[in-house]
Amino acid sequence: MILPPAFGLKLSRLFRGVSEKIVAISPSLKYELVEADLDLDDKKFVSLVLANSMMFFLLFAGPLIFLYLKQGKGLQMALLQGIGYAFLIFAIIFYVLFRYPKILAGKKAEMIDKHLLYALKDLKLQISSGVTFYNAIVNISKEDYGLASIEFGKAAKAINTGTPLDQALEKMALESKSDFLKKTIWQLINTIKSGATLKTALETLIKDLTMDQRDKIKSYGQELNLWAMIYMLFAVAVPTMGATLMVILSSFAGFGITKEFFVIFIIICFLIQSSIIGFVKTRRPVVI
Repeated sequence: MILPPAFGLKLSRLFRGVSEKIVAISPSLKYELVEADLDLDDKKFVSLVLANSMMFFLLFAGPLIFLYLKQGKGLQMALLQGIGYAFLIFAIIFYVLFRYPKILAGKKAEMIDKHLLYALKDLKLQISSGVTFYNAIVNISKEDYGLASIEFGKAAKAINTGTPLDQALEKMALESKSDFLKKTIWQLINTIKSGATLKTALETLIKDLTMDQRDKIKSYGQELNLWAMIYMLFAVAVPTMGATLMVILSSFAGFGITKEFFVIFIIICFLIQSSIIGFVKTRRPVVI
């Protein structure tokens, strides 16, 4: 968001009507805001997104229209192209900001899964040592297990303020996008209600999470072999063999290979290599 919070909230009131219609066709947004831990209701969030997107529209519309007028285009054509491109920017900014809660919730879920295994092992160790489940949760919240400690801290705080244990855990599961945290919490709730031992349930959960992380690492390793081959193709084969082939074909086809053409060709290869590296990085499991 580029607008200052106070000004953004005032300006967003102009878009309340439109935001209500958008929220009506996006019922999952309010859950994504909760999962992303954003303290905004869905209508207010959409209004802020519209306000910020409109600011980008206004920032680009004027300069673009002026630029097309300077190029000698008529007023009608300048207005049409300037407003058209500005609206395209508006649509892109709106889409990115609108998707932000879901992206943020997904990143939070990954970071929770990264530390959850160690938190569960600590929880099991404490329960095996005779520590009560509530005290174990409090201790986990004070440890350095990243977002996993923060989530357990929320549950401990809710229990401390009078919320029943099972309800606090249910809220913890519902407000997280981490599938494994949800599975862990529901398994613990069922174990508590059935009167079974938490130690056995935690051992099963730890085993399942360990296997899941190993499968992710194994899958990433297999996928990495393919992307390494594709990267080497564009890093070595295409720049050398491709350039040589173009020079040979140019002598038969009758068109010359200019210096500018070579520069563009190298830049394209570099951009493809960078894109592959970035994509592989995003595919990397957070457990590694």
